[in-house]
Amino acid sequence: MAKQDHLFSLIKSLSRSEKRYFKLSTGLQGQQLNYLELFETIEQMGSYDEDFLKQKFANRTFVHQLHVSKNYLFHLILKSLRSYQLNESANAQLKARLLDIEILFKRDLLRPCLQAIRQAEKLAVKVGDERSILEVLNWKRKVLLNMEGVDRDFPELSEIASREKDYLNALMDESKIWDLTLSIRDRNSPIKQLRENPLIADPTRTRTHRAKILQHHLAYVTATMIDDPTEAEASLDQLIAYLEGDIFKLKNDPGPYVTALNNKIGLYLNQRRHQLVFPLLRKIREIPERINLKARSLETMNLLIRSYNVELETYRDSGKLSEALALIPKVEKLITVNEDLISIEYKILIRYQFAYLFFMARDFRKSLYNINQVLDHRSHATRGDIMSYGQFLNLILHFELGNYTVMKYSVDATRRFLKKRGGLLEFEKILLRFFSQLCTRPQAQQQKLFKKCYLRLFGDPPLLNESQLDYLDFKYWFESKLSPAVLTNINVG
Repeated sequence: MAKQDHLFSLIKSLSRSEKRYFKLSTGLQGQQLNYLELFETIEQMGSYDEDFLKQKFANRTFVHQLHVSKNYLFHLILKSLRSYQLNESANAQLKARLLDIEILFKRDLLRPCLQAIRQAEKLAVKVGDERSILEVLNWKRKVLLNMEGVDRDFPELSEIASREKDYLNALMDESKIWDLTLSIRDRNSPIKQLRENPLIADPTRTRTHRAKILQHHLAYVTATMIDDPTEAEASLDQLIAYLEGDIFKLKNDPGPYVTALNNKIGLYLNQRRHQLVFPLLRKIREIPERINLKARSLETMNLLIRSYNVELETYRDSGKLSEALALIPKVEKLITVNEDLISIEYKILIRYQFAYLFFMARDFRKSLYNINQVLDHRSHATRGDIMSYGQFLNLILHFELGNYTVMKYSVDATRRFLKKRGGLLEFEKILLRFFSQLCTRPQAQQQKLFKKCYLRLFGDPPLLNESQLDYLDFKYWFESKLSPAVLTNINVG
């Protein structure tokens, strides 16, 4: 799998407005315009091609140290994004104010520095950033101790020390909750003891914003571990209510809120309470407007695409294939209009969902078109799971369409891909051998091949579990190819 280029990835992650801001704000001129041309050339690339860059800029001196030029451009873009984010993020504004404090302090402008400290402290409290509050308090102490004529023992210094201790204790509890969160990964961790820990059982023990989120999340996770869906749902409801209670913090960091809603959706899907999923999806889609996210931004588009992916999956799992197929054109239009604002990973996810749904509807040509869209990103995708199952769906589709010659070459391509990924699983070896035989044997022998492979995959014990079949239901496909008489005589779990 080709290694992704960091500069290419950064440029591809930019929205149109961020690209426009970079081009207008950097003030490149003269020889520096080379960097703008390099930026625009990489911007037009479908995939990164360094040889093409060297050929295109062969007569420019900067190409002789291309890695240096790329590194400079990378940091120039980051500098532009820092400036751009000042109008987009309260966290960015807070960091800028902390830098203002340092600048004013070093210039011995103590009174305006103290004013900047008070503004930063107010914002840090509003954001719920206890670490920044501690930094602000430290600057306040420095300024007060350096202000001429101030008695070093006056009460405000004692108040700073007292507040620092309080915040440090709160952060210590937050750190302990993080430890508890990580301990869940250990399957031998005593769940009863974990659930009885005051940091989980007593909501009043948590004081930082992050700790409160973790406390509710841990209550939900441990409830699912003891198979108590009622308590799990109640914990998620408490977390969602807490996050909805502070719109400023929600706007500043919507991630935990989206995660909580998605966890609740997952809970309903596992319980097959499909109808309850749709109100939550609407809630997710209302987030951009609710917290004033730009309608056309990377964050908004990824949020919407993920929600539509879940909606399609819900229709699929509840057997409402016609509703899923009716929704696809709407999502297709969203992707087409906002192509530059949707990350590769989300494009892969939604295209695979399209391919799977068209496969289930036996529209194999549309399914193949979409799976090709997925496989086109194989060189720089991080979702190896989707890519692996996409390769097998590709083989199935070529069989269904009678493309036996193409299928033969695709078997070899799939084998190479899986080996590069880190080796073949047993069921993958069996399937590759099966497809290799399927594209060379006469049709009269296919039923025998299907039966033999089916028995190996789904005998006792089966090689594929429910989680794997959720990606691609091989069992459903094999059974659709076996005659009723053969299926009647097969005894598998």
